[in-house]
Amino acid sequence: MDQPSPHALPFDRYRELLDREYRALSDLVRPALHQPVPGCPDWNGEDLVRHTAIVFLQKAETIRTGRRPGRGWPPVSVGSLPPQALLAHCYGRLIEQFDAHDPRDPAETWLPEDQTVGFWVRRLTHETAIHRFDLEDALAAGTTPLDPDLALDGIDEVLTVMLARGHPDPAASGAAVRLEAGGHAWDVRLDTERPVVVRGATADGQPTVRNEVEPLLLWLWGRAPQPVPAPEPAGELRTRLSRAL
Repeated sequence: MDQPSPHALPFDRYRELLDREYRALSDLVRPALHQPVPGCPDWNGEDLVRHTAIVFLQKAETIRTGRRPGRGWPPVSVGSLPPQALLAHCYGRLIEQFDAHDPRDPAETWLPEDQTVGFWVRRLTHETAIHRFDLEDALAAGTTPLDPDLALDGIDEVLTVMLARGHPDPAASGAAVRLEAGGHAWDVRLDTERPVVVRGATADGQPTVRNEVEPLLLWLWGRAPQPVPAPEPAGELRTRLSRAL
């Protein structure tokens, strides 16, 4: 199977990192349960854990049935589980489906060009890593660095997968902004229908945001301050992303 981007990791590496990030997240549930989560306004740790668990369960069901769950989702019964048990239950269901399928197997996604189980392996590895960061951030005791390769792939994933999830924006400026990190570049044109992302284009005077890999990724996710200096289209990009994440 062709990888979804030149920055993507082997699927067995995603699975290794997914398990590692899940274990770290699970260890943070109890201490962070009642703490406000800076990256998710109006949520505390329990809200974030329940959200993450239901995402796991929904994707497991999508893979199992071949389509997204409809009415009556999520099952009322899962709401009665305490957060730690709910997270473990839903993660177990997700891993059952990943173990039962090849990454090339079909699965419904919002990205027309990638309708595979592998999409969800990659997507949920990033989702879990970001929410592990969120719980650590909620505890305000320092955060563990992201795996460097996963962080680089995360920039590509948030631009080419998550940004593509957003709705059209009739007020979009059509401006372009260039992002540079770790010796790599992404040019993003903020079109009204769907932003266009070009990897590795030659610099030609485009407005540019430069940073180290992890801080740039965390800014794109709204978990870190905007790099300084930053051109005007950077704020529009971040706003567009905030509607898609």
